[in-house]
Amino acid sequence: MSPEPPAAPSGDDGRVTPLGARRTSVADLQQEVHRLTAALQQAEQRRRSAEHTLADVAHMAAADTADLRARLAAVEDERNARGLTPGVAGAAPPRGGLGAKARRVALLCGLIAGLLVCADGVLTIAWQEPITGLIQSRDQAQLRGDLGALQRTFAAAPRVQHESQTARIERQAGTLLDARPAGAALGSIRIPRIGLKSVFVESTSHDSLIKGPGHYKGTTLPGLPGTVGLAGHRTTYGAPFRHVDQLVKGSRIDVRMPYGRFIYRVTGTQITTPDDAAALRSKATGTHLLVLTACHPLYSAAKRIVVTAHQTYAEPA
Repeated sequence: MSPEPPAAPSGDDGRVTPLGARRTSVADLQQEVHRLTAALQQAEQRRRSAEHTLADVAHMAAADTADLRARLAAVEDERNARGLTPGVAGAAPPRGGLGAKARRVALLCGLIAGLLVCADGVLTIAWQEPITGLIQSRDQAQLRGDLGALQRTFAAAPRVQHESQTARIERQAGTLLDARPAGAALGSIRIPRIGLKSVFVESTSHDSLIKGPGHYKGTTLPGLPGTVGLAGHRTTYGAPFRHVDQLVKGSRIDVRMPYGRFIYRVTGTQITTPDDAAALRSKATGTHLLVLTACHPLYSAAKRIVVTAHQTYAEPA
């Protein structure tokens, strides 16, 4: 493996070529049609959800109005029984006043709820699901603190005399492998081409992936021979891998671990089935690979996109 200077950014750090510029074949157009159809179906589902929400609000408003009218009638009956006349201090408001106000409040709440549901759908299609994105943003802030503490622990560890850099990296990687609980900070990944910068965690369970990309248990860690596997969401919880389909051969992936820094270059992308784990199995002895996986296409879990990259640079922390 030839060293690669860490400071030299790759040529793919700029903006991604617009999707329209890459529709050069019938297959590309068909893929775009499928993607847009899926997005339309998602928007239609959210529209129906908004309608149901508005209907529920209307039902609740009707029930509240009936209750207020009954209470108003009871107050008026009590007033009449005591011989009070409208307009004196403490008298109930005219019939229909509270009901009209309740209807206005209910309609306003329904309008706001509908707008929020529609906005959520539009943001999910154009960017990512915003509510779960905020959840992951909070989790990522905590993970950065945890990762910093882990880095300080490794930095304070005593060094072994006459140990080569490669041997040191492998020893510390072996120490960390399988040592972290599910959901704990493990390292960070940066992909300039798609604007990704995220802390990744141990495990690919649901509770782990809501925090950020997750490391497949059973795969190795950077610095050890074999295949490192990471998975991530594409539309929810920060959507860290939303644009992995836009990575091309040579795209740079920068992975930082508590014990070192590693640079990978993309070598290929393939679409496979969800149960196909062949890409995660370690290859020939001595290879250092990174595999990124995510659901494909957007808004669907029918298939998996698999991006493979080869390590080109490594240095200890």
